[in-house]
Amino acid sequence: MLPASQAVASRVLTVPSHVLEALAQSGPLEGVPDLCGTRLFIGGFVAFFALMAAGLVTAVVLEEDGSNVRGNEAILLLLGLALFGVLGGGIWYLLRQFPRVGEGMLRIDAQGMCWGDPASPQAVAWCEVCRVRVGFHDVKTEFVSSEAIVKRLVFQEVVRGGEPREIRLPLALTVDTGRVLRFRNRAALLRALLLHLATQPQPRLRFDAGVFIDAGIDPQTWAPMLAPRRWMWLSSLAGLLPVLAVIVLWPIGEHIGWMVATMVLAVLAGAGATAWFMHQRYPGLQGVFEFETAAGAAS
Repeated sequence: MLPASQAVASRVLTVPSHVLEALAQSGPLEGVPDLCGTRLFIGGFVAFFALMAAGLVTAVVLEEDGSNVRGNEAILLLLGLALFGVLGGGIWYLLRQFPRVGEGMLRIDAQGMCWGDPASPQAVAWCEVCRVRVGFHDVKTEFVSSEAIVKRLVFQEVVRGGEPREIRLPLALTVDTGRVLRFRNRAALLRALLLHLATQPQPRLRFDAGVFIDAGIDPQTWAPMLAPRRWMWLSSLAGLLPVLAVIVLWPIGEHIGWMVATMVLAVLAGAGATAWFMHQRYPGLQGVFEFETAAGAAS
């Protein structure tokens, strides 16, 4: 009987030789921070908080009839001070970020990758990336709403003599949007990262097909492929329509438990419809992928 980690058959693809040659000739790849976009992002939040504070001050100044607050002056004063403190603290924090814009890095080369704060970057060597002990995918994407509203690229490394450590890197490849909102060459960086993961670790890694949908890369040619990701988002939004229909059309007075059960069924139906649609439209982007080089295929 095969171990659970080998129970799912992988589809083995050959990385085109010209893709590997271009990767080798490009040398180390450095992330190029979008300084203008990051400053606009921070400035927009500063303006938003400032407008909120100005609106509160204006509302207090223009208040003519104080009958609505009589007897609650102390509570309202404390709430107002707390709110102004939060807004002021937010503005102060954001203004402090301006001098640090651009202080984020990502470097990918033939040995590995380092990212994060240039003063104390995180690093991983390709030779230390390993297969997972439990599960079918060594490289996958996950969405964890408790961490951030972004998907993360997930894989594992094991340092010699140590335990495996999970690496969770945002697909945007930035770990602090207050310093670097995005890298201008993010597509090239993500492609290089996936190419190194696909060709350098031994034994070769198993990729969830969803990685390439989220990255917008064709796993056979390694060319840009944005359409599947757009269709996936559209079909996912369409899959939420049954849930919205339950909320809007549910009869008043019916037991709330039945409503919750119906919503769960609607979510499952929407997820199933999304999976069916993507399978029908992109049958080649399903399952598990492994990669080999042209030399490996010939041997």
